[in-house]
Amino acid sequence: MTNLDTDSPTATVAQGLLKGRKAGRVVSFKRVPYAANPYTAANRFRAPQPMPAWTGIRDAGTSGPMPPQPSRAPGGGLAGAADDLTLEIWAPVGVTKAPVLVWLPGGAFYRVDASETWHDGSAYAREGVVVVAVNYRVGIDGFMWVDGMPANRGFLDQVAALQWVRQNIAAFGGDAGNVTLAGQSAGAQSVMALMGMPAAQGLFHRAIAQSPPQNHLSPDQARRIAAATAAELKVANTAEALAGVPLPALIAGTERMVVDLRDRAKWGPIGGQPPYLPVVDGAAITATPLASLDRHARPAMPLLIGCTDDEARLYLVPGGTIDRIPAPALAGAIRGAGLPPAAAQVYAQARPNASPGDMLAAFESDSTFRMPALRYAENRVAAGAPVWHYHFAWQSPAFGGRLGAGHVVDVPYVFNTLASQQAGPFLGGAGHQPLADRMFSHWLRFVKTGDAGWPRYALGTRPTMRFDTQSAVVADPLAERRQLWSGVVFK
Repeated sequence: MTNLDTDSPTATVAQGLLKGRKAGRVVSFKRVPYAANPYTAANRFRAPQPMPAWTGIRDAGTSGPMPPQPSRAPGGGLAGAADDLTLEIWAPVGVTKAPVLVWLPGGAFYRVDASETWHDGSAYAREGVVVVAVNYRVGIDGFMWVDGMPANRGFLDQVAALQWVRQNIAAFGGDAGNVTLAGQSAGAQSVMALMGMPAAQGLFHRAIAQSPPQNHLSPDQARRIAAATAAELKVANTAEALAGVPLPALIAGTERMVVDLRDRAKWGPIGGQPPYLPVVDGAAITATPLASLDRHARPAMPLLIGCTDDEARLYLVPGGTIDRIPAPALAGAIRGAGLPPAAAQVYAQARPNASPGDMLAAFESDSTFRMPALRYAENRVAAGAPVWHYHFAWQSPAFGGRLGAGHVVDVPYVFNTLASQQAGPFLGGAGHQPLADRMFSHWLRFVKTGDAGWPRYALGTRPTMRFDTQSAVVADPLAERRQLWSGVVFK
């Protein structure tokens, strides 16, 4: 029996009865299983398996562990634990047929945590939206090529979560026919991948992609990384052998491979990326990202997409790497990308008196996030889809004012969670609440209506909402940098 409007709210899903928590007119249900524990001997490295039914009332008042992954704490090590594949759900009280926002957290495909407080869904629930945040397998278990096992298991988990939402979200007042799929970073790339994935067709109806890269591997590239990982762990690349590695040792191996893949000289075209990425396997993913959209994505699906102005500063500023970048680094990166040498002059305008690190940060912001986001937007506009494009330009004072509009700083703004635990270090203070209110209102409007509230993106004029302390629609921002990349093919 479902009864959300009580001090001990309950919801009945296909597997049984859940008991959540209530705060004002918002109810939350945590550690809600959508698939069985994938770390058991029977399920390891397989496609997600159905969650068995339970008897009695399952307590869903407290978040469970994140999936096993490297810790962000100093020294690293294992974070999370083996558990069912779970969801975090926030819902309004007294609402039926509410729009649904499904959130895929980022983490470079080797981290994920649906319970992080900067994407707490309470603000949306207070405005009549049901929010679902998804835990999915990452790292070796989620994305490494394992001989004889399905590839892209983390994506298969995401599809299973969307299927669970379609079957069960009415128990929380949600409308399974009005689902917006959203994500940031690896979560945003996941959104774009699922748009072009045959198995995900019909499971969502709008899409939001915040800072989506286009990182992917061919089967041969994935096999090479898998062989190196198995050698690092001193086991064969088989499900049985890998399952025999204790999780702390498996995660330690992941951490070593993350470092190893930074060696571009050793790894060539796949160097500088996370090691465990989506694979164009011909099954779950039938083609490269843009080709998959052309083949399978619904042309009419509304898309809200964009990036932050200083994405890569997140990776270069906190540890001081930005101050150790040698002058030749940018020239080498420009050559590697196939840009003309004159591109260095364009990136010298990134900041006043830009250092080599500032220039490289601007280049990598473009190469990894801005240009992929633009190509996704251009692809969907060409297909006839309604697209809204944005830049997040607010300059965070964090790290002595050097972080700027870094990667992930936009997340607490679109969830209106500036006071959250995760947001503090990235905001460098309280943040700018009027900007959070404005961004949240645009995202809320898109989730409810499929219209973000500013002019649609068009290739002739390229109207882009620039979010800052004074937000405005601008035409073709950073046009000179965009034009540099016009001849570079993103596959």
